[in-house]
Amino acid sequence: MTSHNILEVKDLTVSFETYAGEVQAVRGVSFEVERNEIIAIVGESGSGKSVMTQSLVKLLPSPPAVIKRGSVILDGKDISSYNFNQLRNIKGKEIAFVFQDPMTSLNPTIKVGSQIIEGIRAHIRISRREASGRALELLRNAGIPDPEKRMEQYPYELSGGMRQRVMIAIAIAMNPKLLIADEPTTALDVTIQSQILGTLKDLNKQLGMSVILITHDMGIVANMAQRVIVMYGGKIVETGHVIEIFESPQHPYTRSLLASVPRLDADTSKPLEYIMGSPPDMIEPPTGCPFAPRCRFSMKICQKQMPGCFDYGDGHKVYCHLLDEGAKDQRHRFINSYSETNLVEVK
Repeated sequence: MTSHNILEVKDLTVSFETYAGEVQAVRGVSFEVERNEIIAIVGESGSGKSVMTQSLVKLLPSPPAVIKRGSVILDGKDISSYNFNQLRNIKGKEIAFVFQDPMTSLNPTIKVGSQIIEGIRAHIRISRREASGRALELLRNAGIPDPEKRMEQYPYELSGGMRQRVMIAIAIAMNPKLLIADEPTTALDVTIQSQILGTLKDLNKQLGMSVILITHDMGIVANMAQRVIVMYGGKIVETGHVIEIFESPQHPYTRSLLASVPRLDADTSKPLEYIMGSPPDMIEPPTGCPFAPRCRFSMKICQKQMPGCFDYGDGHKVYCHLLDEGAKDQRHRFINSYSETNLVEVK
C-alpha cells in the first residue's frame, strides 16, 4: 500500500563539532510531507531550517556535521543509512534542491545549456542531442524566454532571476518527487520573487511534485503553502495547516513572527511588534522551552522542562506549556494579547 507521505522524518538530531564545543543545530525533529503538498518551514536565522533539510541527504560536510540519530523515509525507503553512492543516485532523481544563491551552484566557466545537459546525462543514458532538446524544454517550463539563446550564455550574463530559473530547470530535470527550495527568492526584487514562486507553484501542480519551501517571509508562506512548520532553537514549536497557523497561532513564537510583519492596513499609531532578546546559544541551549528566555508569557516550568506535544487535531500540533491545564490564567493573558489586525492575512 502506497503511503500518503512522500517524506517522513523521525527524531532527526544534528550537531556540529567545533573548537568551542558541540553546536546542537537540530534537536529531535520529526515531521512528514504529503505527496503533491507544498509545506513551508519558517523561523529566524539559526533556528535549524537549512541544516535539517540538508541533512536529509547528507549534504553537510562531515566533519564538522554529525547526524547523531534519526531516520529519513523517502517514498517508503529508509535513506538514513545510505552511503555516498546510494545517495548520489537519488539526488536529482527523487529529491532535488534549489538554493538561495544560484551563483554558488552554477559553474561560471560553463555555458548554461551544457550544465543542464551534463546533469541529465549523469542520470540517464541519452545522446547529447536528446539531452539538449530536454534542456530546452526544461528552460521553457522554468519560465525562461528565448531558451535557445540562454542555452549559449554563461551564468554571469543572466540576471539573478534568470539564474534562479536555470537552477529550477536543473532541479526538475529528472522529475523528482520532492523539491527543497531554500529561500529561493532571496535578493530578488518583488516582481521576480512573485514570478519564481509562481513557477514553483505551477510545477507542483503540473508534475505532482512535493515542495519544501524554506523562507523568512510570512507573506510568501500565506500564499504558497498548505502546511507550515515553525522552528526555533533547533526544534519544531508549532505545525499545522496554513489557515490555522495564521488565523489562530497557539505558540507565542508563532504569534510574534506573524505580528512583526508590517501590513498596509495596520493602525499606524501602534508600534510594530518585535521579538525581544536574541536566539539561544546552541552550544548550551536552554534546558526547557528554547523560546522561554524571550517569551512574555514564560513560567517557571518553561525554564526547566521541555514542553510536550499538544495535538489540536487535523495535524495542528503545538509544543508549549501554556496549553497545559495548570496554566489557564497565563494562557488567558496570551489569548487576550492577540492583535488580529497585525496578523498576516491568508488569501
